[in-house]
Amino acid sequence: MKEIGGEQNTGWREKDDRTIVEMRQGMEELRLDAFIPTKPAHCAYLTNYYDKIHLSIPWEEMQAILVVPLESDAFVVGAHEHWAGLPDMGVAPWWLRERHGTWAGGYVCLTDTVNLLKKKGLASGRIGVETRWMPVAMYDCLRAALPNVEFVSADRLVPQIRLVKTTREQQLLARAVRAGWGAMEAYMEALRNGADCREAELLRAKRCLEDGAEWVGGPYHIAWTGGSNETPDWWDPAARQSFLASPGYRYWQSKPGPTPYLVTHFETLFQYYFADLAWCDLYATEMDDRQKIEFGYGQVVTWAEARHDYEVLRQIQREAIQVIRPGMDQFQAKAAVDAFLKSDAEIANRQRGYFLHGIGLEVHEEPILNGSIAAVVPPDGPIYYRPGAVISSEWFSKCWTVEDPFVLGERGWTPLAELRGLFKR
Repeated sequence: MKEIGGEQNTGWREKDDRTIVEMRQGMEELRLDAFIPTKPAHCAYLTNYYDKIHLSIPWEEMQAILVVPLESDAFVVGAHEHWAGLPDMGVAPWWLRERHGTWAGGYVCLTDTVNLLKKKGLASGRIGVETRWMPVAMYDCLRAALPNVEFVSADRLVPQIRLVKTTREQQLLARAVRAGWGAMEAYMEALRNGADCREAELLRAKRCLEDGAEWVGGPYHIAWTGGSNETPDWWDPAARQSFLASPGYRYWQSKPGPTPYLVTHFETLFQYYFADLAWCDLYATEMDDRQKIEFGYGQVVTWAEARHDYEVLRQIQREAIQVIRPGMDQFQAKAAVDAFLKSDAEIANRQRGYFLHGIGLEVHEEPILNGSIAAVVPPDGPIYYRPGAVISSEWFSKCWTVEDPFVLGERGWTPLAELRGLFKR
C-alpha cells in the first residue's frame, strides 16, 4: 500500500471549500466521527471527478473507498484514480491529500481501509454510511471488522450539498443548457429545410460539439462522443444491432413523421454537468387554428387548443415553483406546489403531473418531487432548499411536456437560460 501525498489546487476551490465545510457541519449534526459515501455519483461530486464509463460498472479491481473523518484529513483507499482522478490531472480536491493506492481488488481495499481506520483512532464511535447505496457485503465486512463502531445512516449528507450549486457550477449548467438549445435549433432548422431525421441528428451533434459540449441526447439518452450516430464506437456490436432493430428505436426514427410538431427530451453535457430539458417546437407550416392534430396518449385537439395548452403549461412551469421558498424541506415544498395547483381551475385541469428534481452529474438528483408520489425522505432527515439550489422544473399536460432548469435566489426561482417559446419561426 503506497501513500501519495501533496496538496492540489484544482480551480474548484469555491466548491471544495463549501463541500468540506458542509460535509463536516452535517457530520456534527449527526454526531459522526467519520463519513463513508458509496454512491458513485456522490463520490464523483465530492472529488470533482466524473468518469461515466468506470463509475457505471462495478469493476472489482477498481474498487475504492473514500473516508472523511470529522477532525482529521480525508483519505481514499484503492484504485482511487477511478473515483477521484489523479493529482496530475488537476481534478483532485484540495482536502483529499491522502491517497492509498491498490489494484488488488475489493476485499483488499476493504481490509486496508479497516486497518487505516484503526490506525487513525476510528475503530470506535459513530461512522455515517449511505444505507441506500452501500453494498451489503461491504457493510457486513465493516461491521464484523469494527465491532465497536456504530454505523448510522447519512443518506442526506451529500444530496443536501449537491442541491445547492456554487456560482461556477451554475455557470457550467447554464453553458450546458445553451449548448443544448443551440444543438436543437440546428436540428429543427435542418428539418425545416427538408433534412431527414438522421441528417438532422448529425447536424445537431456537430453543432453541440462545435460549442464545446458533448451531446448525450437521443431517444434513449445513449452517450456518445463521435461517429455518425447516437451509439458509441466501443459499444458491443451484438447489443448495438439489437438496439437498432428494436421497435422503440424504429418508432423514434420515424419521427417527426406526419406530425407538425416535435416533442423530445434531450441532454447536453459540459464539463461533467448535464442539461436535462424537454424541447417542444413547431417545424411544419403554420396551421389553421381549427385544424385537428393528434398528440401522444391518443389526444386529438385543434391547433388553437394545443397552442393554448402549451402556453398554460409554460405559465404553470414558471409560477408553480415560485411557492418553494428558501428554508422549506421537500415535504413543505411538495405541499406548497400541490396547494398552488389546486388554487386555479384551469391550472388544475390542464396539467397532468410534474417532476421536480435536482440536476448535476446525474440528470435526476435528490430531492425528487413527483406529482403523484410523495417525496422520499432519507432516514437521517429531510433535504432543505437554500439559495443556490438548482432544480429541473418538468411539467406534463395532455399534449405537451416542458422542462427547464431554474436556480433559487433570495427572491425566487429564475431560469438558468432564457426560456424559449414554442412558436419562434
